[in-house]
Amino acid sequence: MADGSSPEHRNKDESADHRFAEAKQRLLLRVQDRILVQAAEAVAANQLIVAESLVSKFLESKPGDANALNLMADIARRTNRFDAAEQLLSRCVAQSPGTEGFRYNYAVVLRRLHKYGEALAQLDELLTVDLGNVLYRDQKATLLTAMGKHAEALVYRRELAEEFPQSPDMLVRYAHALRDAGFQTECIAAYRKALEVEPSFEAVYSNLASLKVYRFTHDDLEAMERQLKSAPLSTENRAGLHQGLGKAYGDLNRYDKSFENYARSNALRRIQTGFDIERVTASRKATEVFFTESFFRERMGWGCGSNAPIFIVGLPRSGSTLLEQIVSSHSAIEGLGELEDLDSALVRPLANFRKEVQLEQFTDGDGGVDKPGLMNAYMQIIDRLGADQFGSMGERYLQSTGRRRLTDQPFFTNKALANYFYVGLIHLILPNSKIVDARRHPLDCGWSCFKSQFPGSHFSLRLSDIGQDYVNYVRLMAHFDKVLPGRIHRVFYEHLVADAEAELGRLFDYLELPFEEQCLRFYDNERPVKTQSSEQVRMPLYQNDVGQWRSYEPWLGPLKSALGSILDGYPNVPD
Repeated sequence: MADGSSPEHRNKDESADHRFAEAKQRLLLRVQDRILVQAAEAVAANQLIVAESLVSKFLESKPGDANALNLMADIARRTNRFDAAEQLLSRCVAQSPGTEGFRYNYAVVLRRLHKYGEALAQLDELLTVDLGNVLYRDQKATLLTAMGKHAEALVYRRELAEEFPQSPDMLVRYAHALRDAGFQTECIAAYRKALEVEPSFEAVYSNLASLKVYRFTHDDLEAMERQLKSAPLSTENRAGLHQGLGKAYGDLNRYDKSFENYARSNALRRIQTGFDIERVTASRKATEVFFTESFFRERMGWGCGSNAPIFIVGLPRSGSTLLEQIVSSHSAIEGLGELEDLDSALVRPLANFRKEVQLEQFTDGDGGVDKPGLMNAYMQIIDRLGADQFGSMGERYLQSTGRRRLTDQPFFTNKALANYFYVGLIHLILPNSKIVDARRHPLDCGWSCFKSQFPGSHFSLRLSDIGQDYVNYVRLMAHFDKVLPGRIHRVFYEHLVADAEAELGRLFDYLELPFEEQCLRFYDNERPVKTQSSEQVRMPLYQNDVGQWRSYEPWLGPLKSALGSILDGYPNVPD
């Protein structure tokens, strides 16, 4: 042999080389698996950039690895890139249809994309294999709630609560479902049961505090005070107890102690946020400069021609839930509650332009949409969009909301209040839609925001921020009144309570619909309501909610100062 080796030695060497290659490959697989473990650990630590880099590098060598694709989908989901997550998980399910974890994650992402029928099909497939699986049943209840099928969701919630009577989490979710469906007495009983099972379950107290019909007892108050003095609590749990005590002391007319506890609750929650009201103010001013009369005049007739959407905008605690309940009592209007679909109609087209204008992701520290950043971003590119693109955005919005529809009524509501920042966009993509501004006295609205807790409303944690946010809202709406005269109809809560028939007559004239007497009996409307005002819409109109701030007036100085002339001029807007 040219190399001086015998065939016997060569075969042994080749065999050894093969075994070495196999061992090296096994080692490489272990290294690759370790990379995925490191990536998963980075995801758990919210180090998403690190995790994505690790998984991307892994996929270079194994582009079809289902576990890696699933992990990349999780990263995409956590950064609000749900379209990308859907595509990745679709591949996972296709490659490994028997892996239940992939299919479950796929169902969750489909739900977040409002593809409810497809999500339901995935969950039903899982339940066919494992009918009693708690996770799948819990997720299906969540999906059914999102679909507006509250009666079916309630069945699942009741079954899970009965099956796991010692689980405070299951009991609280059952209570939420009862509340949405209007079963107030049963809702309170479920919350109380959760406390019996776990007396230290602090979240129950904050949920009870949000129920207007519930009054805390002296025993409740003492129990919450004991919890605060007992074992170490998380910041979130301590904040929840202080909120509950704020309501409890208020029920006993101990307004000084009530305000003290509400303030402590908000101070604890504020530590965990990076909210900056000045960014919102700067964005509002930039919006006013950008959207001018001439801007809209040059784009007249653009967008999608549908007149089906009715947008109810404003600030939280403004009477908007009540207003939607009244409007959706009309035979031609379906109430869909708070929809995120306008964000989807805006974010996705912007994503196509992000590289071109070098924009970053539009997310805040909590994984939600950073609306001021988003507003500034779309103003950078909106001049580049034409009539067809605005029309497509409007059509996309209608397609997305269409998945929520349960009836064939010609009109539907969207009560996502923060859409007041998007009035300019709404007009461009849906020029024939209706926009209703729900407005309430700034001190009543502001105080109610301060003592309430709702996801994403970081502005409500400081009285001065609430005041400045109210000013931003009023000023921006006044600007759109000027550049789009007659486009927005305003309903003042105090006027609605004082003379509902007259106020609603004006509203339905604007909506170009005949007034119907049943709208005055809105409390008979059995549609589920998912906001903190769910109990109020089950009762006739009363004056009780007007002037509630007066009991807390000694402590509202920062709110009054921030409101300035807006407070003095209400309901008019000073120049």
